[in-house]
Amino acid sequence: MSDSPDRALRAMTDDGAFRVIVATTTDTVARTFAAQSPSGATARHFGDLITGTVLVRETMSPYHRVQGILKGAGGKGSLVVDTHPDGATRGLVQPPKGGAHDWLGTGSVLQVMRTMATGRVYRGVVQPKAGADVSAALMTYLQDSEQVVAVIATGTVLEGARVHAAGGFVVQLLPEAPRGSLMIMTERLERFPAVTELLTTSAGSPRKLVEEILYGMPFTALEERPIAFGCQCSQQAVVASLATLGRAELVDMLREREPIEVSCDDCHTTYPVGRVQLAGLLHES
Repeated sequence: MSDSPDRALRAMTDDGAFRVIVATTTDTVARTFAAQSPSGATARHFGDLITGTVLVRETMSPYHRVQGILKGAGGKGSLVVDTHPDGATRGLVQPPKGGAHDWLGTGSVLQVMRTMATGRVYRGVVQPKAGADVSAALMTYLQDSEQVVAVIATGTVLEGARVHAAGGFVVQLLPEAPRGSLMIMTERLERFPAVTELLTTSAGSPRKLVEEILYGMPFTALEERPIAFGCQCSQQAVVASLATLGRAELVDMLREREPIEVSCDDCHTTYPVGRVQLAGLLHES
């Protein structure tokens, strides 16, 4: 995993009313975009889903793998994000064939999967409301599937094809929240600047974002964790995937005179597979 400046910072107000998690993801989003080349509305939605999936993991399962999948209207196309406990995050754009990228139209679906330490996978599925963006869809997920009362905001600032800034925050209401604090926070969030503006002015500092969100509220910063673009692919995983092919397919691959190379869809790393390895797979099958 590369040396990334991106961070997630967790904080709590001293009165126990709110928990805030902020994430700066500019470098992570930029590196994911470099591998996937999204454009237009797809790029904005994809960048927001990358940040949002990281925020959901940091909120609900910081030490587990979390995947966020946005399926376009009518099941056409998918945006996939995969983020791990060490902060390694990757993504995949699967655009619909021959159609517009209507990621948040009627019939779109957001799915969040959390993989527990036991290997059990918890799935939550919601249908974004009409006119929703990725932030609103994730907030619906937290409220409907996790019973978490929270405000979530994500933003991706693009300058042409370049990612100028990316990040977001979650403000979670805790059971101990006094009515006075709730009223102050509600009013503040209603008047809050757009998250894209905050990302630009904070210069990628999680601490500055927290200070802006909790202005005038005493708080304690609890933990800061790294975030970075990182893929889980490997030579071993590639060979394991080839082992699932049928015998006829393996025979056809061995007949090819050209060297066999398999490229990862997420990061485009290419892995050579020797004829001896293929022959061994054929023998095992």
